Amino acid sequence: MTTVLASTLSNKPVMGSDGKELGTVHNVTMNVETGALEYVLVTPKADDVHRFETDDDGTLLVPADKVQNVDDYLMVE
Repeated sequence: MTTVLASTLSNKPVMGSDGKELGTVHNVTMNVETGALEYVLVTPKADDVHRFETDDDGTLLVPADKVQNVDDYLMVE
């Protein structure tokens, strides 16, 4: 398991494993008891991203277990 500081994720581009850019990281949610990352909140690049749930503002709720890699992009499956 890799440790990543939440501050390094801010405004990082998010890409699907299919190579499609989904948007940028807006925020993260964490379990306050364990400190485990729960969701990455992503501001979508386009309105046609339907693979994840959204909140009332249209922000994508990407479950932490969908994150595959963090480098130049946050890669999600």
